[in-house]
Amino acid sequence: MGLPVPQDKISSLVKEAQVLIAKKDDIESQIKELEEGLQLQGVGMDQPLIDRSGFPRSDVDVAAARTSRNLVHRLRNDHKDIMKEIESALHAVHEETRKKASSSQQQEQKDQGENSTKNNDMEQDKKVPSNNNNKKPFALVNAVAPDSPADKSGLQRNDKVIQFGNIHAENHDRLQALNRLVGQSEDKSIPVTILRNDQSIIELVLTPKKWSGRGTLGCHIVPL
Repeated sequence: MGLPVPQDKISSLVKEAQVLIAKKDDIESQIKELEEGLQLQGVGMDQPLIDRSGFPRSDVDVAAARTSRNLVHRLRNDHKDIMKEIESALHAVHEETRKKASSSQQQEQKDQGENSTKNNDMEQDKKVPSNNNNKKPFALVNAVAPDSPADKSGLQRNDKVIQFGNIHAENHDRLQALNRLVGQSEDKSIPVTILRNDQSIIELVLTPKKWSGRGTLGCHIVPL
């Protein structure tokens, strides 16, 4: 009886990241529902629950409001934790993809070397196709609105975009492809890879959604 064939590591890592993103979306949905409930009571997260005399307000279900507020605070902490887990998971996916691509490229170079030895009439010094252009920044974030979806994802001004979903330097079509993806992805998580300060590569998750400002991202991105 042979040993079981191990599941492709990249697929496994992608599934782990997708599970974490689904949990993040669920947490955001719970927070939104609780905050809307507080708004309906007219108290939100900050308004006082007692009157000027120090007694519980008679127009508010104080116990329910306090419970909702505590849940929101707890869920916000959970959201911060899971965003860190998502960043680590996406980094693992990209690292494994990079290793696999590097291994394939090395094998291709080896095969080409062997073919060149066997066939002296073949053209020498052929260049091995590379996907390095896919890792080059193609856009610049030149503005991020406070409390916008972009701001909450961790995106910052002057970040350079390396990958936005499946969009990279080779296929962004002067950012038209990015605009189309955002338009089709409202309330859907998009993995984003950015270069910060020209030295740190960071994995983020950006979810386009309606908010109090313009658009669904709350940031301005220009081509490099």
